[in-house]
Amino acid sequence: MATASSGSRWRGGGLLFGLGMVGVLAVAVNVAPTLRSTPGLESLSFPALVAVAAVNSTLLLVVFVLLGTLTAPRVGLRSHVYAWGSGGTPDWGELREALPLALAVGAGLFVAALLLELAFAPFVTLPAGPPLTDAETLQALAASAPTRLLYGGITEELLLRWGLMAPLAWLGWRVRSALGGAGDEPSRATMWTAIVVSAVAFGVGHLPALAATLELTPGLVVRTVTINAVVGVGFGWLFWRRSLEAAMVAHAGFHVTLLAVSTGIVLGT
Repeated sequence: MATASSGSRWRGGGLLFGLGMVGVLAVAVNVAPTLRSTPGLESLSFPALVAVAAVNSTLLLVVFVLLGTLTAPRVGLRSHVYAWGSGGTPDWGELREALPLALAVGAGLFVAALLLELAFAPFVTLPAGPPLTDAETLQALAASAPTRLLYGGITEELLLRWGLMAPLAWLGWRVRSALGGAGDEPSRATMWTAIVVSAVAFGVGHLPALAATLELTPGLVVRTVTINAVVGVGFGWLFWRRSLEAAMVAHAGFHVTLLAVSTGIVLGT
């Protein structure tokens, strides 16, 4: 498979990193005010608090964008933004054609997640939070939108699909090649393995945030990992068959559907 030169490759990777930082900053801006209660941070300015909040996610993004940049083009996984940044020929027309499918997949995955949530409901009891008025609920939904759309839709796809699924596919392909069983590109089995493993990692990655607010039980862990893994498989399939940007659109579409349905429920009750 043809690969870009070293300099152009890093330009493409740098552009993806910059795109991912939009999501990192969205989360950091949201989290920064809560850091004022941390001993030693009380006197920091708001920009300094944002920088502190963004450090860990920025380092993760650097590592995973680097891994994806080294491996994704080698296994035929595409990003139009990366192609543009690395001096290739991005097919924006193909991306436009993929948008209806990506949005449909995002909405369909929301329905699947909702059905799984209902299926797990008899086995997992989530504690009720403090009661909120309709206005407070709508305000909370609106406040979560930048994080959901920018970090979820962009940064998480860079971490889990570009930065994890691509390296897994490359590793599986190289292992099979060493054993004499690989062709010029990864097999379907190799790609599906990478999709599923990265999707499970996507599910596991939601546990730390959940553990910060709830006591993790076996049922809650299984429910959280399963629902997010199913959703992650859909995004991974789009990355494989269409592009990273199609997966990003589907991920954002999932959250748009969630926000729209949640808002409709609040306004309709």
